[in-house]
Amino acid sequence: MTTRMTGVRSVLGVSPTEPDCFRTVGDAISAARDGDVIAVRPGVYPESIVLDRDVTLSGSGSPGEVRIEAAGAPVLRVTVEHVEVSGIEFAHSGGEVAVDLRSGVLNLDECVVAADSEVAVVARRGGVFRAGATTVRNPGGAGVLVFDGAKAELTGCTFTSVGTTAVVARSGGTPTMVDCVVAEAKGAVLAADGGRGELRRCRITDISGTAIVVEESSELTVTDTDLSTVDGVGVLSAGGSRPVLRDCRITDTTAQAIVVVQNASVELDRVTVDGARGHAVQVLDGSTADLTDCVVTGAAHDAVVAGADGVIRMAGCEITGGVGHGVLAERQARITVRDTRVVGAGAAGVLARDQTRLEVDGGEVRECQSGVVWRGQAGGSITGCAVRDNLGDGIAVLSEEDVQVTDCVAERNLGDDTRLPGGTRSALTADESTVDTKPPAGDADELEDLLAELSELVGLDGVKREVETLVRLHQMSERRAQAGLPSPPLSRHLVFTGAPGTGKTTVARLYGRILTALGVLRSGQLVEVARPDLVASVVGGTAIKTTEMFTKAIGGVLFIDEAYTLSAGNNGGGGPDFGREAIDTLVKLMEDHRDEVVVIVAGYTNDMRSFLAANPGLSSRFSRTIEFADYSSAELVTIVEGLCRGHDYRLEFETRAALHTYFTNLPRDAAFGNGRTARKVFEEMLGRQAYRLADDPDAGHVALTRLLPDDLGPLPGSSVGAGAGRVDEERIEQLLSTLRGLVGLDEVKAEVSDMVDLLASARRRQAMGLPAPSVSRHLIFAGPPGTGKTTVARLYGSLLAALGVLAQGQVTEVARADLVGEYVGHTARRTTEAFDRARGGVLFIDEAYTLSSSRGSGHDFGREAIDTLVKLMEDHRDEVVVIAAGYEREMGGFLAANPGLSSRFSHRVRFADYTPDELVTIVNQHATTAGYECTGPTVAALRTHFAKMRRGESFGNGRYARQILDEAIAHHARRTRSLTDPTMDDLCLLLPQDVPPPPRPEPTA
Repeated sequence: MTTRMTGVRSVLGVSPTEPDCFRTVGDAISAARDGDVIAVRPGVYPESIVLDRDVTLSGSGSPGEVRIEAAGAPVLRVTVEHVEVSGIEFAHSGGEVAVDLRSGVLNLDECVVAADSEVAVVARRGGVFRAGATTVRNPGGAGVLVFDGAKAELTGCTFTSVGTTAVVARSGGTPTMVDCVVAEAKGAVLAADGGRGELRRCRITDISGTAIVVEESSELTVTDTDLSTVDGVGVLSAGGSRPVLRDCRITDTTAQAIVVVQNASVELDRVTVDGARGHAVQVLDGSTADLTDCVVTGAAHDAVVAGADGVIRMAGCEITGGVGHGVLAERQARITVRDTRVVGAGAAGVLARDQTRLEVDGGEVRECQSGVVWRGQAGGSITGCAVRDNLGDGIAVLSEEDVQVTDCVAERNLGDDTRLPGGTRSALTADESTVDTKPPAGDADELEDLLAELSELVGLDGVKREVETLVRLHQMSERRAQAGLPSPPLSRHLVFTGAPGTGKTTVARLYGRILTALGVLRSGQLVEVARPDLVASVVGGTAIKTTEMFTKAIGGVLFIDEAYTLSAGNNGGGGPDFGREAIDTLVKLMEDHRDEVVVIVAGYTNDMRSFLAANPGLSSRFSRTIEFADYSSAELVTIVEGLCRGHDYRLEFETRAALHTYFTNLPRDAAFGNGRTARKVFEEMLGRQAYRLADDPDAGHVALTRLLPDDLGPLPGSSVGAGAGRVDEERIEQLLSTLRGLVGLDEVKAEVSDMVDLLASARRRQAMGLPAPSVSRHLIFAGPPGTGKTTVARLYGSLLAALGVLAQGQVTEVARADLVGEYVGHTARRTTEAFDRARGGVLFIDEAYTLSSSRGSGHDFGREAIDTLVKLMEDHRDEVVVIAAGYEREMGGFLAANPGLSSRFSHRVRFADYTPDELVTIVNQHATTAGYECTGPTVAALRTHFAKMRRGESFGNGRYARQILDEAIAHHARRTRSLTDPTMDDLCLLLPQDVPPPPRPEPTA
């Protein structure tokens, strides 16, 4: 191989076709010395490169003409002190890292990193990653991860189509971004765990989550940068972090523009926020924000908000327009406003309420709904401020605390210019509703009709008695009031407990109308919500959503279904608990509007106890609980009869008896839906009747309306496979025949056949009314790679479906990367998503032992996946079969990782290495499928190859056999290429010389 000398440096050429060039980049690197230049000609190079010497790697031609691609292992790994790379596109998929900088300095100039991996570029252990005019794409994960004291210097780079966050700084990592663009990503920058970073003159747009996150005592400086079109929060500072924003512009965020929580701080200098659909700036949890010369326009909520011990200091700022308050201090917050203008706010220009402190010094508040207002126990002062042209009061001190008003100008306000304690009130302030909230007088006839409608509901005797008791209490309270007696304390808010389908929503709707007829509520409408309607994915967004739904229910009933999910910590395990934020907001709204809304919370009995314990104010507000019991078999039959009457069908006497028996024997597990189950049975009966009468053209009116016992389907299984399909004996035999036809695997075939027989016996015993043995269908597949574990898993899933144990029997294949996430809580979500995809079939976890082997310091996300898996296997024991596969020895460590694994995986199927004869059979089978034939001598050569092959732990068995066949076919192609008139035998016969020799064993030291 020739090289060209340039001074003291050699230039090594790489080309897939040109003469006097290396064919692979790796070969050129192996031949290079420190300081050499490797010139890569246009082409695609499928290889994984390790740069272990100080060289320059340069791509020729136009951008994208030189492409190096790899799957699994990194496409580029750097382990040397300094390398330069330019003009090359690196493509990677199916692994953790595309470009891995383990040490030293890596310079990427005018390159492209096109990954579909967990991370596109990783810089670690003090390494320095420099990139200029480089594009990073990674729909499968993050862009650049800088940690362990590493640095990244990114200039003129573009990040696009990034699945998670474009640039991540962790554990002392320090990225610097200058003139960069981040577009179409879930997040732009994340600094965590002591990360540091800097952004200058960057543009961030089209972000589907929080754009910039600074948490866990991290720091970030952002200068002259644009954030726009963010579907979430613009900037989040949390966990004692200290970001600084100067001369930045934030526009069009669907949630808050800037949020500061968990004792963090933020410094905002000459920052413009426009069109935030949440708050422009929100400060909570003992955090601090300093705003200097900032501009806020068009906020769709309160513009600048401090709550829960938050502190805001503003100087020289301007707030224009917006739907809510201009500046709001609530709970125990403190706000100082100096030389600031608030113009045209939809509510109060500046408002302090609860136990806050607000100090206003100079500035102007004008053309707002009201000017500057103190309420509750808020205190503070206002000095030298001009408050004019507001639609309500100018300066209003409606607080129990002292507020100093000094040297202010208050004029041309439509309410009182100045309202101080003891003064007159000539107009309502913006925070006092002008809507008539007095409920209408009661309607006795309507009340009687509604109570009759309640009485006609099937069952629910205890519920009816409780509601009627509440009605009489309200009536008695009215009579005592008319007699001049004090009214007894009445809490109208209710807890509905019980299983689903027991009529909770129906009764809630009636209750709202009953309270309207009593004159307690104004309109009585029912607003039905669940956790997704109240809880947002960003800090502060939950309060907004909860308030919006509560406002819709004013005058009626707010019905919260499965309310216990708000207190169950369903936030993925990390970050603030947004469900509890909804509870806290709800408690405050119930107090503020105690006479305008009735709240009913519903859910399972035990879970609702946990819900009521989530906030001290809940128990006092929900003092009455109504238990909805499951319907009895007779009541379920009555529900079906009602459905029949409503749709012009009728039940024969024997059908009614069969239906009663059906409901008596129906398993009342987690899938049982009470009234919903009754409706489902009714609809299934209609379908079977239609099928029965389809071939009878003479069926008359009587036949079309009669439902017979034959129209009632079989009971679903419970212990063996709830809700699965019927048994297909012919399909079972076909699948067992396919299993028996596999090469080798005698022990595997016996184990799986025994398992099938056991499950079939359990189904037959269950059908005869006998107790079915407890059968664990989950399996361990233990053995080396390439021994058919995935193939047998697919057959096993199909067998379970044919047995009626599983609904579909599909196999969902996953590995560690599909289950384990990047941060606390992410793993639980990934594992749950994978488990949900396997519903009705088999979840096949390859190399499952990797979940129990810790991969470095910090939180063990693999064990988090195991813990989540164990719970899901218990919660959905009849819906999913789990098969965990891996090496025999390592799978013992997997089973020991969680006490619940051994009991759930009670069957272990061992896969042995293939013998040489079995490997020859595999080659013959695949050769026949591909249209080739092995002669007798060829079979002998194959047997010799496999007998002499040294088998290490990574020996691929069947995969290795297929690899040998591929090589033999390639040798055959080269051998027959020169034949001018080949015969059919020439094209089909594989000869002994086509069989590659076994690799030589590596010499021992």
